[in-house]
Amino acid sequence: MGKELYLKKIVHDIYGELYQFLEMDAETGQEQVINPFATELFLETVQEPEPELLYIKSKRGADASGYYKGSRLVVKQGSKFASTTSSKCPKKYIISREILMLQKRVIPLGEQLLVMEDIEFDSPAAAMGAAIGGWVRGAHDWKEHQMK
Repeated sequence: MGKELYLKKIVHDIYGELYQFLEMDAETGQEQVINPFATELFLETVQEPEPELLYIKSKRGADASGYYKGSRLVVKQGSKFASTTSSKCPKKYIISREILMLQKRVIPLGEQLLVMEDIEFDSPAAAMGAAIGGWVRGAHDWKEHQMK
């Protein structure tokens, strides 16, 4: 059959509550105390480094942060989009913003739109166009340091 791993709580007179890791052989029914770090109970997890954040601000109220995920740009939850669009805003950015509002991924908050969850865009320019609600020159307007 195999071996079953489980945890047993022990109350010690001096140390209080302790936990013992046991392994039971399903065929024989015998218990054996084990070192949990010698098993696969506690696998070492590799933490991915935090991505480098980029920032964008606009006169109409955008105040967003994001990071690259391959060639795409992820705008972080809590970012704020401008609530209005400029007269020169390309239709694709207007449609993108409308879809995000209908999905409630972006909601009105005073004079801005609040990003409710991380949103992945096809490109940094698409992310910026949706955030500022206007025409963009390219991805270079995303800055590495937050502007005051």
